[in-house]
Amino acid sequence: MTFRRPPIVVFAALAAGLVLAAGLYLARSASRRALSDATAPGVRRAWTARGIERPNVLLVTLDTTRADHLGCYGHAEASTPVIDRLAAGGVLFSRAATPAPLTLPAHASVMTGLYPTYHGVRLNGTTALGQSHTTLAEVFAERGFRTAAFVGAFVVDGRWGLNQGFGTYDDRFDLGKFKRLDLAAVQRPADVVVDAALRWLEQDKGQPFFAWVHLYDPHSPYEPPEPYRSQFARRGPAGLYDGEIAFVDQQVGRLLDWLAAAGLDDRTIVAVAGDHGEGLGSHGEGTHGFFLYDYAVHVPLIVAAPFPELRGIRVGDQVSLVDLFPTVLALAGIDSTARVHGRSLVPAMLGKPLAEAAAYSESMTPALQFGWSPLRSMRAGRYAFIEAPRPELYDLQADPGETTNIVGERPAVAAGMSRELAALTEETGRDAPAPEPANLDRETMERLAALGYVGTPGPSATVRPDGGLADPKDKLAAFTAVQEAGALIADGEHEQAARLLEAAIRGEPDMPQALLMLGSCYTELGRRNKARSKFDQVLRKDPQSVQALIGMANVLLEDGQADDVVALCRRTLSIDPRNTQAYTLLGDVYIGRHEPSKALPYLEKAVEIQPKITQNRLNLAACLVEVRQLPRAQALLQEILAAQPGFPGAQFNLGVLYEELQRPEEARAAYLAEIGNNPNAFKARFNLGKMLAASGDWAGSAEQMREVVRIAPRRPEGYLFLARARLQQSAPIDEVEVLADQGLARASTPELKALGWFVKADVYGRRGRPDRVKAALGNAQAELARQPRAAGAEPRH
Repeated sequence: MTFRRPPIVVFAALAAGLVLAAGLYLARSASRRALSDATAPGVRRAWTARGIERPNVLLVTLDTTRADHLGCYGHAEASTPVIDRLAAGGVLFSRAATPAPLTLPAHASVMTGLYPTYHGVRLNGTTALGQSHTTLAEVFAERGFRTAAFVGAFVVDGRWGLNQGFGTYDDRFDLGKFKRLDLAAVQRPADVVVDAALRWLEQDKGQPFFAWVHLYDPHSPYEPPEPYRSQFARRGPAGLYDGEIAFVDQQVGRLLDWLAAAGLDDRTIVAVAGDHGEGLGSHGEGTHGFFLYDYAVHVPLIVAAPFPELRGIRVGDQVSLVDLFPTVLALAGIDSTARVHGRSLVPAMLGKPLAEAAAYSESMTPALQFGWSPLRSMRAGRYAFIEAPRPELYDLQADPGETTNIVGERPAVAAGMSRELAALTEETGRDAPAPEPANLDRETMERLAALGYVGTPGPSATVRPDGGLADPKDKLAAFTAVQEAGALIADGEHEQAARLLEAAIRGEPDMPQALLMLGSCYTELGRRNKARSKFDQVLRKDPQSVQALIGMANVLLEDGQADDVVALCRRTLSIDPRNTQAYTLLGDVYIGRHEPSKALPYLEKAVEIQPKITQNRLNLAACLVEVRQLPRAQALLQEILAAQPGFPGAQFNLGVLYEELQRPEEARAAYLAEIGNNPNAFKARFNLGKMLAASGDWAGSAEQMREVVRIAPRRPEGYLFLARARLQQSAPIDEVEVLADQGLARASTPELKALGWFVKADVYGRRGRPDRVKAALGNAQAELARQPRAAGAEPRH
């Protein structure tokens, strides 16, 4: 055999390969050394050694997802291959706890690293995350990251403050398509949310990003799409719940597949966390938000980063969702001076010991919504302690289902944890800023209050014979009844809901949430005196209940007690200076008084505070028409219609504007468009009927006025204008007189009463009764003399 010298080119290639391999080895070695520091600067050096200045961060939150219903947490019947693979290639925290078993408070803690004791978001729907807090998105945005959020449920809509720091906050929920606004019902399926996220991710792959994707599907009702419905339905509700999680797992897979296809998986941190769990009947709780047992508090938490040292790690320390904020920042190599209650878990992820720490959780629903005792818990070591009038202690290792309360057997453990819990609560709540009220439009707040989402502070409390607050364990039946009433209200069944609430209140006379909901039911049913009594009952116990003040103001507005409405709104604004409902109601009062110029600043303030609410902008546009700021009104209406072509009232107000501009054909087209969107839009039909009458089309006018009478039988306008149209059609005089009398009997304003008497004068003229003609005309003139007119204002119907 003859050995020949390899060609020079082969030696060159070999040398280059060796140099490259050496470079990679040195880079990885430098990365390992830097990473072992387990601090933000060390991690930053580790990224730099890999040639990455700023890594991407993808945060996925799985709403209502119990840890024990994922395959990687031991659920044999789960179908979660994507999340399981992520856990196998990353770090799984086996004992992560949520600070609250509700979506909004839990996500506020994720985004700030703070417990609810400090950030102040204790319930869904009541308060917003205050602007004084620093969010993850704000930290990333300040460092040049693209930031975006894509949320699956109205409960985390941007109006509740989680949008701080996000350049894009995709919360486009078409509220108009929901007959009743229910925080649980207004949602988008995971595939729609992920579609939106992927469109955004495709826009600029070169700039580092922080993206939050919120997937809501596991929340009730459990309605997974096919094939998951068929695959899991055999196991009943729990199976369908698993089917929802399986669908979400598939959608998480789409996000991870995109990262790999885009070549970004080796420069992206992925964190997947549940916000809270689900009862599924455990301890009698069907869903969540009331108790603090393991099914509600124990959540999945998985963090994956493209470092070999962080693969296949399982951390058994007790951790909390408040730890996610500092952990994600440390993994991204970012130092932050923001105040947080959490701690970086990077050392634990690298195998370094963590100092033992407890995880705090709270359920304020019993206290703030029902007047019972709050529930607070601490999880540390093998124990879970729940502070309640009858405290509870569970050994989670020996009794993971928390079936045996061992307070009596371990009094020293319970006493020690009780002291630690009191100290932690006091420390984390020290110097907390005042909670920021949620800025909601009137209809949204009314609906949420009616459904039981909006709480009231605790002076309205149910006490035990010994003077202490009632234990929520004794009140589950009442809580369930109120939940059932909320479901009935969501379906428009106010009569049934009222009966259920009345029964609940017989056993719990001062339950504030039930009283607020019952007041809303009575308002819907037209029983205004009963509604007033319920709102008044809440206000006697809690004079600062904004929900009761606004509820009462709405009832009084319907009763025509404008001065009292103004007083209640001013009282509300003294408590909550940014309450858009109060500003809107004040605007309504002055519009009702035909003083649009006085209404305008209030309606402008409502839009300034909450520009996102379409109804606020529509109210402002209508007022601008009244004060003849027509170009501004037209621009606002066209902006609304461009975004929501079928938004109720938008085409109607555009029709009014075109009438003011003396463009009758466009006005008619707008009224017809409003009627097409909403056949029961009686105001659009009325104005169209008037226009048809003015053009001599009495048959067309009569047709529209008949519909007005059908839709709004308690209002006088339809009867009076139908009588006039039928008179012009030479209808039987008796028919015309009956219509005129029906209109007069319902008329309450001088203008409408005058119109009724003019029609009656015509009737008497046709009957040959000049004496009655004269009397009717005299009555009409007398009514006109009483008609109030504000300068430049014309009455609208």
